[in-house]
Amino acid sequence: MAGQSLRDTIKEKIATALKENLKMDEREFVNPWSTQDKSAVLQESRCFGASPIDSQKCLDLLTRIIYLIQQGQKFTPTELTDLFFGVTKLFQATNTRLRRMVYLVIKELEPSEQEVFICMSCLIKDMNSKNDCFRANSIRVLARVLDPTMAAQIDRYLKTAIVDKNPFVASSALVCGMTLHINVPDVVKRWVNEIQETVNSKHSMVQYHALALLYELKKTDRLALHKVVISMAKSQMKSPMAECLLIRYATQTLLAERDASIEKTLMSYLDSCLRHKSEMVTYEAARAFCQLAAVDTEGAGGHTVFGYDMTHATTILQIFLTSPKPVIRFGAIRTLNMLAQSRPQTAARCNCDMEPLLSDQNRNTATLALTTLLKTGHESNVERLVKQITSFMSDISDVFKIEVVRAVKGLCLLYPAKHKVLMTFLSSNLREDGTAEIKKDLVDALILIISQVKEARENGLLHLCEFIEDCEYSSLCTRILGFLGDEVPSTSHPAKYIRFIYNRLILENALVRGAAVDALTKIAMKCPALRRDTLLLLQFGANDNDDEVRDRISLYSSVLQQCVDETSPDAKAGFSDLMSSDLGFSVDAMYDSLVGQLDGGRLDAPLDFNSLPSADAYAATAKAQAALQPEKKKPGMPSAPAKQATAAEVQQKEAEQKASASAELARVLGEIANGADMGSLSHSCKPKPLTESEAEYTVQVIKHMFKNHLVLEMYVSNTVQGIVLENIEARLTGLGPNYSEVGASAISRLEYGQNASAHVLLQKQGGEDQAGAVSGTFGVSLHFLVKEDGDDLGYEDDYPVEKVSIGTGDFMFPRALQQGQFKSVWEQLSAQGVEATQKLSLNFKTLESAVEHIQATLNMASCDSTGKVEQGVRGHTLLMSGTFLGGQMCLVKALVGMDPERGCVAKLSVRAKNQVVCQVMSTALM
Repeated sequence: MAGQSLRDTIKEKIATALKENLKMDEREFVNPWSTQDKSAVLQESRCFGASPIDSQKCLDLLTRIIYLIQQGQKFTPTELTDLFFGVTKLFQATNTRLRRMVYLVIKELEPSEQEVFICMSCLIKDMNSKNDCFRANSIRVLARVLDPTMAAQIDRYLKTAIVDKNPFVASSALVCGMTLHINVPDVVKRWVNEIQETVNSKHSMVQYHALALLYELKKTDRLALHKVVISMAKSQMKSPMAECLLIRYATQTLLAERDASIEKTLMSYLDSCLRHKSEMVTYEAARAFCQLAAVDTEGAGGHTVFGYDMTHATTILQIFLTSPKPVIRFGAIRTLNMLAQSRPQTAARCNCDMEPLLSDQNRNTATLALTTLLKTGHESNVERLVKQITSFMSDISDVFKIEVVRAVKGLCLLYPAKHKVLMTFLSSNLREDGTAEIKKDLVDALILIISQVKEARENGLLHLCEFIEDCEYSSLCTRILGFLGDEVPSTSHPAKYIRFIYNRLILENALVRGAAVDALTKIAMKCPALRRDTLLLLQFGANDNDDEVRDRISLYSSVLQQCVDETSPDAKAGFSDLMSSDLGFSVDAMYDSLVGQLDGGRLDAPLDFNSLPSADAYAATAKAQAALQPEKKKPGMPSAPAKQATAAEVQQKEAEQKASASAELARVLGEIANGADMGSLSHSCKPKPLTESEAEYTVQVIKHMFKNHLVLEMYVSNTVQGIVLENIEARLTGLGPNYSEVGASAISRLEYGQNASAHVLLQKQGGEDQAGAVSGTFGVSLHFLVKEDGDDLGYEDDYPVEKVSIGTGDFMFPRALQQGQFKSVWEQLSAQGVEATQKLSLNFKTLESAVEHIQATLNMASCDSTGKVEQGVRGHTLLMSGTFLGGQMCLVKALVGMDPERGCVAKLSVRAKNQVVCQVMSTALM
């Protein structure tokens, strides 16, 4: 009784202490590590070499080191080396907690190949220790720091560890094998017998890791992989995690190919997993059935998958919909949503349990339930579902909004009688704020419904007309106007839509105005009653400030005038050919006919378009003529050497032009440098246009980079006939405080069709802390004397062009490495250079545009064919190389990915021999 009383007293005291002192929600959290300082930690690291070793003090210091590394604190190579050698001295201590921290720190420090040798003997000694904790953790550390060339030396130790009785040791060895398989697959393949033995382990984690490693070894051999999957499916797995992994491998095998020899075994295995006692296994099996249902065309419309009934799978998902666990509810509704895309009738069996999820606290679960019900719901439930959508449409992400729009579109096509309710919902969302992608999906949905449902035409066209009144996306506005031009003439009252289209002609940009002119003309051609009014509206815009819009109005006005006056035989027809994109004849045939008329001297004879053949007929005739004269190809065979000689001549000519340009640049700098020491030219950037290609005087800028100077070469072309330019100077503004002008050269005379360069020499002011990468933006204008034919005096004029920007990429010269060489140079710079890392959030919707932006901004060459992004991936690794100002090699590894919550994110790793260069390049995208 006394013991029981004592226990009750202790419980009361603990409960009181918890109530009074552990009210975490009322206390403000204070980070005990926020005051850590790198210099203090390095100073205290001397305790690692003390004798005897103070385990508690070393534990505290190692924890602080890991905290600083995790917070992004940068250590210099010397500091990292000193820390590493200090930590290795702690292998003398036998304290288990201290040894575990030593393992963690070594992994975080990532020692170089030269330093790994220092701790290899200690790690191998721990691998053979009697302490299982030491053995397992040393193997995990070796997987991170081991040089691939040394893997063969510890091969036998790892093989022994795989079959160890301790599950921690065996699992660590298998994970080590997964890491080593990336670089030294031949070594890991020797462990197949041990791995297959471990697959039958009674420990769940060991079995899971063994199966994953076995799959990695066999996945490139189709027959061997099938054998492994079938043998595992016939056996009884003890680990639920391994069972889930095997279900995924079986599903991948069935999706890859239809093989009757393995299909029956694997489908029987998946069916048996539906009756497993673990929730995760039954869910994974049900999910596998839903994935296979999407590709099984034979069972489409029914409840079978590859001949097996999937009713049990849907029943399991239906039960999971009522689970108290949010993650299980989300997984079940997400799988049913996927099933509803291919077999809505099968998913509809669960509708009664989906409806309560519409009020689920998790908005993602509620949205998935709603979109699934939209795909499987009945016509009588449409109004109620639309009200549910409207209530939380503003609270969900853009991805789910697009999913909802597509589901509403499908529902409207399925139940045309409900088009008014559904189209009202779509149009109301068009008026709300949203991205271009969401607006595009909404417009696509409305256009498809208008095209498919006749009753929705006039109501839908009015919704589109109201949208373009406030549309900020020109591409969408242009598409809608083109659609209106095609559809409005077939409505009962076409005149009521003219006002919306005409407003675009007077309020929008040139692209939209041109589309509005086309739409008005299409309506007038098909509606004779509106031709006179439309002609009057077009004439109001005859003085438009855009050339193309004016040309369209002029052409269409003249045609409509003929239609109104009815003086042309084509007036009643409305000149349908003018509004059609089909020419009706071959352009190549027209060209041949025009050439024939020129050669025959028949310049006054009009071309008869009615006699021209169609594109198909012209192609067939040309093919027949080529088949009749195959011998004419033979004389062309000896011309191959001539082409090679021509190519060699072109290369030689280009080399001569480059040498001439370099000599000209050196001559000009000698005249304008005023005795300044320029040094050698680092590199020249590609020409960048500063004017439109159609401008009367075109200007391109070429940036020549020196260590302390910058030369801007303005390459000017005169395209105005009868005009001569003299004394052309390039005048810059906004140079300070980063640059100052040293001197400039002018173009003495530039006649029509000639090209010449004016140079401006600038000197950098400072920039030593940026490795010479001094940025700037300068205003540029050309000042010259204009003389027309017969005018000896002329007049002075200024010609402003676009601003010249100097960015970080201009100081980098893209220099590609040979295929497969990037990895070795990257490792070399790891040992001999420094590294800087930067995490970024980029404002891009696709990986392709993000990768292109990174390459363009950094101005580096992609390596190992990583410049292009594969279709359908969510992440991409971009490898780039280049030479920075001063001849410093620089490599960049950019990891780019699409995160559902944060959008496009990237991690930039830069390696070079100069710390400042690394820092400048890593922050170039910020």
